[in-house]
Amino acid sequence: MSIGNLLVYLSLFLAIIGILLSFLRLKTKEDKFLQVSRIITTLLFATISITLVYLYILFIKADISIDYVWRYTSITHPIQYKFAGVLAGMAGSLLFWIWAIITPWLYEEMKTIKRSVNEDIRDWTRIALFIVMTVLIFILILHDIFKPTAANLLISYPNGQGLNPLLQTELMVIHPPIVFLAYGFIAVPFAAALAYLITGHKDWISYSLKWSRIGWIFLMLGIGIGALWAYVVLGWGGYWGWDPVETSSLLPWIILTGFLHTQLMYKRKKSFPILAPVLGVLSFVLVIFATFVTRAGGLWLSVHTFGQANVQIDPLQRFINILGENQTVLTYMIFIIVSLLITALLVIYRYIKIKKSRKEQFFTLSELISDDILMLVTVFLFIITTIVTFVILVNSVNALNPSDFNVKVGTLSLATVLVLIFCLLWKYTGRRWITIIGGCTLLASAIGFIFFPNNRIVAASLPILFVALVGAGYKLIRSFNIRRVWKSVSIASAHLIHLAIILLLLGYVGSNFLVLEDSISLSIGGSGEEVGKYIFYATDSSIVDGINFVEIDADLRNYVYQTEYVDVKVMEGDSIIGNKRLIMIMSTSLVTGENKLLRNEIKVLDTFMEDIYLTYQQAYEDNEGEIESVEINVKILPLMKLLWGGMWLMALGMVLRIACEKKLPMERYIEKKRDKDEKHYEDLVEEELKKYKK
Repeated sequence: MSIGNLLVYLSLFLAIIGILLSFLRLKTKEDKFLQVSRIITTLLFATISITLVYLYILFIKADISIDYVWRYTSITHPIQYKFAGVLAGMAGSLLFWIWAIITPWLYEEMKTIKRSVNEDIRDWTRIALFIVMTVLIFILILHDIFKPTAANLLISYPNGQGLNPLLQTELMVIHPPIVFLAYGFIAVPFAAALAYLITGHKDWISYSLKWSRIGWIFLMLGIGIGALWAYVVLGWGGYWGWDPVETSSLLPWIILTGFLHTQLMYKRKKSFPILAPVLGVLSFVLVIFATFVTRAGGLWLSVHTFGQANVQIDPLQRFINILGENQTVLTYMIFIIVSLLITALLVIYRYIKIKKSRKEQFFTLSELISDDILMLVTVFLFIITTIVTFVILVNSVNALNPSDFNVKVGTLSLATVLVLIFCLLWKYTGRRWITIIGGCTLLASAIGFIFFPNNRIVAASLPILFVALVGAGYKLIRSFNIRRVWKSVSIASAHLIHLAIILLLLGYVGSNFLVLEDSISLSIGGSGEEVGKYIFYATDSSIVDGINFVEIDADLRNYVYQTEYVDVKVMEGDSIIGNKRLIMIMSTSLVTGENKLLRNEIKVLDTFMEDIYLTYQQAYEDNEGEIESVEINVKILPLMKLLWGGMWLMALGMVLRIACEKKLPMERYIEKKRDKDEKHYEDLVEEELKKYKK
C-alpha cells in the first residue's frame, strides 16, 4: 500500500474514532474523552493536510506514475497549471473539501479551550462533522486516488494526458479552491444546526454564524469567478446561462443568504428557533446536491464537459442508470436523503419542546410592517426562490430554457428587493408613507411592464431597483456615527451588501436585456462595419507557431494546434478606443488530417458604461490560401461594471461585518456590565421595599 493510501485509510480510522469518543463524552460527561477527542481532531487535521500536501508535491513533480496525476497534468505544464490540476478531478476535489472541513473545526476546538461553550453542542457538532468527513473519505477511497498508472496509458501519453485546455487559465487556478473552501466552511453551520435541534442550546450560533458568513463570501466569489471564466474563456457569449452546474451552485448561496438573516434574528431575539437551523441544514444539503449535479454526467444537458444526457432515454431511467453505475453519485444521494429524514425528525422533536415552553404570539394589522414580519417575508421569498429554481432545474433535464429562469426567478428577486425597500425605510418614513412609496413603486413597475412590451423586464425592474438603490444609499450614509466608528462600520456593512446586490441586479438586467448583438464580416485592411455607435476594422492577419497539446476526446486524443490571429480595431467616431487580437484556434488530427475549430477566441473591451464582447466565428481565404476576411460576433453589453463591482462590494461588505465582530466585544462588554450594574441596583431597591412592607 502506498503512503498516500495509508494516510487516507488512517484518516478514515481517526474520523470513526472521533465519533465514538464524542458519544462516550456525551454519555459519561468525563473530560478525559474531551481531551482525547481534541487530540484526534488534531491528528485528523495532520493526516488530511499531509495527504493533500503529498498530492500537491506529486503534481508539481508531475509524477505521472500515479494515475490521477497522469490524467490531470503534464510534464510540460507550467507550475500554476500543475497546481490547478489537483482539483481538476473528483478525487482531488474531495480531498481538498475534507481538509476545508477539518481546518475550521480544529480552529474551533482550540478556541473553546479558552472560552465557555456548551459541551453538548460542541460534542454533537463534532459528531456531525466527523460523520460528514467519514462519508467523504469513504468516497475518496472508492476513487483510489493514489493508484498507479496503467502501462498502456504511459506508452500512449508519456508526458501525461494533461489539463483540459479550457481549464488552463489563471481563473481556474483560484476558482476550485475558493468553491471547495466555501463547501467546507458551510459544513460547520450544518453540524451546529443539527446539534441545536438535538440539544436546544443557544451556543450553536457561536459556531454557525461566523462560518456561514465566511462560507457565504467564498461561495459568492466562487460563483462570480466561475461566471468571469465563462465570460472570457468559454465563448458561448455570456457569463451566466442557467446551466445545471452553475444553477445548482447558486441554490446553496440563496438559502445561505436566508440562513444568515434568520441567524441574526435568533441571536438578537431568539426568533426563528426552528427555521434558522433548518436553513442551516439545507444549505449544506444543497451543497451536496450541487456536487451531485456536477458529477451526475448524463442526466442533464449542459455546456460543461462532465457528460451529456441522452435525451432519447427517459430522465427517470437515466437517473436510475447513473445511481446503478456510479457509486459516488449513489453515496451523495443517500447522504441527501438521510440528512433530510434526520432533520425532519429532529424538527418535530424540537418543535414539541419549544411549543411547550412558549406562548402563542399574534400580530395586529398595524404591526404587519415591522422588522419581524418583514424579515419573515424576506426569508420566505429566499426559500420560494430556491424552490422555484430547483423545480425548474429538475424539469430541465432534457433542455434548458434560460428565459424560464429569468422570468420566474427574476420576478421573485424583484419581490425580494421590494420588501427590502420596506426594510430599509419604514422606520424613517413611518408605516403610512412607506406603504405609499412601496405602492407607487409597484405601480410604476406595472405601468412599465404594460406600456413597454418590447422590453418589459427592464421597464418593470428599473423603478424597483432605483428606489431600492436610493434607500440603500440613504441607509449607508445614515449609518455612520463618528463617536462609534466600529459600530458604525458594522451597521454600514449590512447596507453596503444590500447596495451591492442592487448594483449587481442592475448589471444583470442591463447586460442581459439591453444587449446589442450582430455578426459582421470584416475584410483585412478593408472598410469597417458599424454596430451601434462603434466601427470595427480588421487590420492584420498572420500565422503563429503551432502548439502541441492534449485534448480529451472519445476516440482521437492527440491534436496539434495551429493558431491564426487577426487584429480588430474598434473606433468610436474618429477615435480608436481599443485594438484587440482575436485568435482562431484550429486543430489538425494526426490520424485523419481533418481540421476542427475547437473553441472560439474571445476578447473583451470594457468601457465605462458597457463591454464590447468580440467572438471569432470564421475565416475566409483567397485562392492562394491567404485569409482575406473574417466573421466575428459583436455584443454590446451595458452595465457590466455594475455587475462585477457589485460582486466585489458584497464580499467587502461581509468582510467588514466579520472584522467588526472582532472589535465590538469590548464595547458590548461595557454595555452588559452597565446593564448588570443597573439591574443589581434595581434588585437592591426591591429588597429594601420588601423590608419596608414587612
